[in-house]
This record gives sequence, C-alpha cells and structure tokens, in this order.
Amino acid sequence: MQQTKTYKLNLIEKTDTFSPDPLNENAQKLDTALGTKFAALDAGSDALDTRITALEAHKIVVGSYTGNGHQQTIQLGFCPKVVIIQRPTVSGDCFLATSLGGCATLTNTGFTLDTSGNPNYNAASYAYVAIK
Repeated sequence: MQQTKTYKLNLIEKTDTFSPDPLNENAQKLDTALGTKFAALDAGSDALDTRITALEAHKIVVGSYTGNGHQQTIQLGFCPKVVIIQRPTVSGDCFLATSLGGCATLTNTGFTLDTSGNPNYNAASYAYVAIK
C-alpha cells in the first residue's frame, strides 16, 4: 500500500479489498498530527497573551489638543503616572504633571489643564506624552 509523503497516510488503491483498517489508521495519524500542531499553536498563543498583558500594563500615548482658554480635560482611557506637555511657546518649554503635582492635574481617565485667565494659551496647540 502506498502512503502520502508528509503524514504517511495510507493511499487506497482500486485493487485493494475494502477494509476499515487503513481508514482508521489515517484518522489516527491525522488526529496525532493535528494534536501536535494545535498544542504548538496553543503554546504560542499563551506566550502572546502574556506579552500583550504586559504591554497593556504600560501604555504610552502621544497626542495633541488645542487650548480653549479654560479648564480642559484630556481623556486617555487610563490614569497616567506622568504626562509631559509641551507649551506653545517660542522656546518650546515643556512642563510635567505627576501624581506628586505639577502644572496639570492627573485624573483616573487622563489629565486636566487649567489655562483660565491666560489668553496666551487660548487656541494654542499643545503636544503631550502620557505614560501609564
């Protein structure tokens, strides 16, 4: 009886007498081969899940917003540990917001910046980096 190259499955020929044995052997070989492949895929999937979980625990978000001359909250979807905000000045000064204080207030979902009373920041564009 001839067999396939890869999985060595039995090839039934026209002259063979009918018997379920070669078919059952083929089913067992396929079951074993697929079981091995799926076990490898599951192991790879578990490793990927672990890496994704680790990466999701440490988010970095980069963005920008336009000042409105009032208190403004930027929603990030998480509570950042630190936010670096670039002020719209010629010198490109940056300022820092942390849980210990700073020019902005951190919230459970982002940060709040209060530019009330300072017309220099109305309609100005801010760039920020937020780190979880």
